[in-house]
Amino acid sequence: MSLDHLTSTPDAALRRELGRLARQMLFGTIAERGRVCGKPTCRCARGEKHPVVQLSYWAPEGQTRGHHVPHPVVESVRAGVAAWHRFEAIARALAERNRAQVWTRARRRGQIR
Repeated sequence: MSLDHLTSTPDAALRRELGRLARQMLFGTIAERGRVCGKPTCRCARGEKHPVVQLSYWAPEGQTRGHHVPHPVVESVRAGVAAWHRFEAIARALAERNRAQVWTRARRRGQIR
């Protein structure tokens, strides 16, 4: 499902997708950087840096944390971060629907205009 179809997708389908995404999502941002190892004969000494991937996130203690992502799991981490963004978009769409339903019920009951 693309994000464009969130408004027309039934709630039950979105809730099922939230459950699927919850099993793989990772909170954070992928940061890719170049690193120099310090060996004088290495390619990085000539400017071709070693690729380093890091997962950064905001920790409950109020600090930004970062973890090195080993090369074999980079794609899994990317998929997990993408799942988090999709999860958040679906949750916001469902929350907006819930808000609209609360207002509609309140209007029907005469609680608000």
